[in-house]
Amino acid sequence: MKFGDWIIVLLFGCLVFFYFRGIDRVAARDSPEGEVFDKKWLLFIIDFQDFSCMTCLDSFLGLYQKLPFRVKTSSAWGILVVKKSEGEETRRIRIAEKKLEGFVRANQITIPVLLDRFQVFGETAERGSGVVLFDENRKGVFRYDFPLTNEQFDEILTIINK
Repeated sequence: MKFGDWIIVLLFGCLVFFYFRGIDRVAARDSPEGEVFDKKWLLFIIDFQDFSCMTCLDSFLGLYQKLPFRVKTSSAWGILVVKKSEGEETRRIRIAEKKLEGFVRANQITIPVLLDRFQVFGETAERGSGVVLFDENRKGVFRYDFPLTNEQFDEILTIINK
């Protein structure tokens, strides 16, 4: 065989290798394991006043860091609720935006975290910060308040990974 023939054989071998590797990845994505995560969602509700509650923030960060990558990229959201105060509303929102931006960047949080300027989640935040777990498999919605107990922490991770 000539040198050029060897190159063609090598390129063909690479093509076949990457073709079958791609099929394996598509099959893995379509596996039942993928469906488990697709039927569970997390919504982190953080009251702006709880930025001064270190145990609440530590609880949030501890749970966030233990979440599987797939949950972080497709099944989790965060909401920062800023309660309205008369007169200082614009200033308070700007402060909340800056604190949120710094907190997200400093802790390398990759989930989308939105600022609730219009208090859509205001009543939900009255209980304080927490996590809401939507589980289609168990047909339920569960709420856990921060700071989480060890049992709650384990329960959330067990539900997500089932």
